[in-house]
Amino acid sequence: MMRYPVIFSVCLLGALLPYSVRAQKAEKIERLKSELTQATSDTAEIGILLSIAMTYEGYQMDSAMAYAQETLEKSERINYTQGRADALLHMGRLKRDQNKEVEALNHMFEALKLYREIGDNVQIANSLNDISIIYANSGDYKNSLDYFKQALEIFRQTGDEKGESYALNNIGAIYQEMKDEASAKDYFIQSLNIKIKRKDLYGISRGYINLGSIAENHNAWDEAMRYYKKADSINLLTNDKQVQGPNCLAMARVEQNKGNLAEARKLALRAFEVSKEINELSIMSRCSKFIAELDEKAKNYKSSLAYQKIYNQLADSLNNKNHKATLEELKGKFNVEEKEREIVILKKDKELHEAMARNNALVTYALSGSIVFLLLIVGLIYYAYRTTKTARDSLANKNREIEQQKDDLDKLNKDKDRFFSILSHDLRSPLNSLKGLSYLLFNHADMLTADETKDIKKKVDTSLDNLTELINNILEWSMTTSKKRMWTFDKLNTSTLIQKNISLYQSIAESKGVRLVHSAGDDVFGYADFQAIDTVIRNLISNSIKFSHPNSDVTVKTAVDGNTVLISVQDQGIGMPADIQEKLFTMNSSKTQAGTKNEKGTGIGLLLCKELMKENNGDIAVKSSPGEGSEFFVSFPVFKHA
Repeated sequence: MMRYPVIFSVCLLGALLPYSVRAQKAEKIERLKSELTQATSDTAEIGILLSIAMTYEGYQMDSAMAYAQETLEKSERINYTQGRADALLHMGRLKRDQNKEVEALNHMFEALKLYREIGDNVQIANSLNDISIIYANSGDYKNSLDYFKQALEIFRQTGDEKGESYALNNIGAIYQEMKDEASAKDYFIQSLNIKIKRKDLYGISRGYINLGSIAENHNAWDEAMRYYKKADSINLLTNDKQVQGPNCLAMARVEQNKGNLAEARKLALRAFEVSKEINELSIMSRCSKFIAELDEKAKNYKSSLAYQKIYNQLADSLNNKNHKATLEELKGKFNVEEKEREIVILKKDKELHEAMARNNALVTYALSGSIVFLLLIVGLIYYAYRTTKTARDSLANKNREIEQQKDDLDKLNKDKDRFFSILSHDLRSPLNSLKGLSYLLFNHADMLTADETKDIKKKVDTSLDNLTELINNILEWSMTTSKKRMWTFDKLNTSTLIQKNISLYQSIAESKGVRLVHSAGDDVFGYADFQAIDTVIRNLISNSIKFSHPNSDVTVKTAVDGNTVLISVQDQGIGMPADIQEKLFTMNSSKTQAGTKNEKGTGIGLLLCKELMKENNGDIAVKSSPGEGSEFFVSFPVFKHA
């Protein structure tokens, strides 16, 4: 059984950071911004910009990337190679954290080239280490091992024992993934010896955990437990809760395999509580599943069900890197909720039958006892009457609850069926288009002219853009409706946001002969979640282009009405009838129109816009007539100065 060796690459999502850490980062960022205004040279300013970008990492990824980009641009203006390389390396790490491996590698290799030009051995080794991690995460262990060993050699040449110990550890982790556990153990031991020499408690703890995982893989339970307990002692001393949780769970697995189920449960519960303190959802999820399985074996079904429910909730909260898995997760979520409701209904029905059976027994005993105890029968009849009345009232109340749950379940099923109907419809069009175009390219390429081939490639690109837009909307809708999304309400410059999206769609509009017009006046500032409003405006501009005639305008306007920001997106396209407008923002909509060049509309885009505006204390509306174009309006609160 493969475990999880420690590779020293940490990617934290801003939503998972504890509040205290976010507060510390925010305070540090404000301090750095203050220092930025007092920088005495260009290189000093570049250093502070990069520090701000690094502080934003794991907190606000968009801001981190914006400051890294600014660092790169300023370094290029003054031809500052060190600054360019540092900015590119950090941008590569940010792209890696966003699972954009190709872009990440491009940035890192460019940074590596610059570091070699200026002879910065420390950063050369760090770049090699980061490149190795991307290859490892993508399963390319051969390349990962090669770059890790290059980094190791440089760390040794420069006498950097800390870097050497980390590189040794990472090489051991790769060998373990490659099932060469003898080599893995050898590298882990070399790494651990250096960490012990340096008194690196954090590193020592991780070294013991890695050796424990190898022993566990070979079913050497006592040896594994010795290593895990050594790591646990250090974790308690350093209060390293990030590692304490996974290590406790590893000890729980060992105790389970040794047959000590009670001790295994105690350790798993401790791992859950420690991980809960730092909001480490991944470990909490694994612990809750582990405890649920132990409780089921112990026939403690009530506790097992409770922890299984916790596991399901945590699993829903974790982002899936795979779009297909995300769709399956949505479907599973509906099924789990249905099963839970069915269990509740059956449980209440059983309780009602048991209550009635008890009441009937009481009445029977009262009647039998009345033959001997005449006075007692009066009391028993009265007691039976009162109990029966209470039971009837309880039965009536529970029946009403069951009816309400049945109605809710029916509505949930209808929404689920409609949602997956929309997905199947909207996914089918771009996928069928891609399938048809790829068939032409692979089977009839020799029969196509250069212009035909170019046109097919352009259509493939368009289909991929449509598919990407749909997937992004599905993920956004899932996060919004599941109430797991973290909202960041702040001052929002509408002009900047609109211009960003106009630039994004400029080439698509030009290819169709549509002119994008931003009717800009004074800057208007709203108070909302930037990502949400950005998604809404992006969808509206995209739709307007689809339904516009060639050689027409799509105009975006901004205004302020009292305490409300108003943004309108108006096209001169085909418009829509009243029956479509009435159901445009609901799950009940079954009609979609094709664009002026037969582009396929998505059934979920406007539904997503409606949900996002609702969460931002705003609204969305439409005014349209067939043949006269459409105008969409979004409104949300204006930013008020403190």
